[in-house]
Amino acid sequence: MIESPVLDDELKSQAVTLLLAEATTATETNAVTRVALRAGFMWRCHPCRRDHYLRTETCGCGAERRVA
Repeated sequence: MIESPVLDDELKSQAVTLLLAEATTATETNAVTRVALRAGFMWRCHPCRRDHYLRTETCGCGAERRVA
């Protein structure tokens, strides 16, 4: 069985950026964001619920990224 390569946070963020750039409707954007969050390619701030790329460690509201 072929294993997938390990992706660092920068590559994950780039992949999400490319997918979001190709999304043409709000429904597509929401779907890509939802999948990225579930796959661990993005994170959501718990206090303000804003979505962020993995290369961002602190939200604009001041909350830090929680690592599970």
